[in-house]
Amino acid sequence: MTDASHAEKARHTWTLYARMYERGESLAEAAEHLGLAAEELSRAQAGLVRLGLLDTETETTVDAAAALARGLENSHRVLDRLVEQHVMVASLAQNYLGFTRHANDDLRVEFYERERSAALNNRIDELADLAQLEVMAMHPAANWTPERLDADDTRTRRHVGRGVRVRALHAQVMLSTPMFRDRLRARRDEGMEIRVAPVIPTRMLIYDRQVAVVQADPEDLERGAVLIHGRDVVRSLAALYEFCWTNASELVDVPRSADDAALTEQQRAVLRLLATGAKDDAIARSLGVSTRTVTRLVGELTAMLGSGSRFQAGVRAARLGWLD
Repeated sequence: MTDASHAEKARHTWTLYARMYERGESLAEAAEHLGLAAEELSRAQAGLVRLGLLDTETETTVDAAAALARGLENSHRVLDRLVEQHVMVASLAQNYLGFTRHANDDLRVEFYERERSAALNNRIDELADLAQLEVMAMHPAANWTPERLDADDTRTRRHVGRGVRVRALHAQVMLSTPMFRDRLRARRDEGMEIRVAPVIPTRMLIYDRQVAVVQADPEDLERGAVLIHGRDVVRSLAALYEFCWTNASELVDVPRSADDAALTEQQRAVLRLLATGAKDDAIARSLGVSTRTVTRLVGELTAMLGSGSRFQAGVRAARLGWLD
């Protein structure tokens, strides 16, 4: 192929990416507007895939900076692809990094309906690759599959490996699931900061305090998500996160619940009465047991909670969500 043919092929590739990226058009729409012949489109598409700028499943563009970051990372880990990766990186840096998504102001919102979950996952992967300082995650109780956990573990390892601070807030009730509990322990040991709380208001991800992904409807996990760009708005969401983080508990501060030891109904009843300041004889009368039994239960519960007093045991149990 002549130099002129190479230049024409590169021009078609660049023009196709520019049209799709800046106008949000599909591959077919962009090719039609540009008047590309089938053979030209095929070569341009192949070029975008080779550069990592086109997601083949959704046929949408990939952010060039994210593609560049992935290319650099792969070039260090896969020796037999080193030359190819450096060519790709050079092409991205020279021809594509100048693109920006234009907005009228600092604030921009993107809504992803449930049907666009694949596109949302791609955007989350891009944001994960671009994060440089901090990732803040908030997760209500949910049915986590092993596949979702594996994908989340992969992102976490990439972050921690690059020196990014990663924090995650989870619903405390999830500690009762052995698989999930073990994953949290493993992530903590790998450098992730994890806390749990009885109530998590919504699902949210915040990247470098500049971009946030928030569950569209706190009452319905299936309603989709909103992606928010805008430093001022995201800083407010980060402040909400910090409040929840401050009032959450470390895994080691949730006695025995992290070891899957469930409370009996009798123990819960004793803790509720302790929180009101009731004495052993009053608790015994209320439960219809002996005072000696109540005294024994109170001793076990205060030791389990590491509390300095009976009343403190009841209050701490309530804060940890043991009485829900």
